[in-house]
Amino acid sequence: MIKITDRFLQEAESKNLKFSPRVVEKSLKDKDGNEIPHKQLILQTALRIHEGKAVPCSLFIHDTDEMDYVNYQITYNRIGLVTDRNQLPMILEKINEINMMKSGYYHFAVSPDGELHMRNLGILGADPLPTLNTFMHGGRILRALMPELNKIKGLDLSQNLD
Repeated sequence: MIKITDRFLQEAESKNLKFSPRVVEKSLKDKDGNEIPHKQLILQTALRIHEGKAVPCSLFIHDTDEMDYVNYQITYNRIGLVTDRNQLPMILEKINEINMMKSGYYHFAVSPDGELHMRNLGILGADPLPTLNTFMHGGRILRALMPELNKIKGLDLSQNLD
């Protein structure tokens, strides 16, 4: 049986999506304290928003051949940075409005260091197309919402946050 992650990579390649793959393995503990192996495939790429602005994107996929479906997480990182902590309550209020009304199945969040990112959690099964479409649609959502995010006072979207 071809693993779910292999199917996903084959389909991504057919759509000319270029990822830089990396496998991370570590042990986790179950509820009884037993160590169980955990393997994730991390696929990284970047989304060009406009000239001078690229957003790193990652897709984390639980990598196993023991299940018919696996969890995934898509993240668009370093979208912007909170530059005025005094404005944080207002920034979060505006981001919550966008999350409720405009971001669809993605949501924006501000990390403790002030970085704005967007993410989606889901389940990947034998057919990788829904997840690939979700990933590609995330770029469209982000591009469409950049002008609105750019209006939020105290949030800087102008730079690449390397």
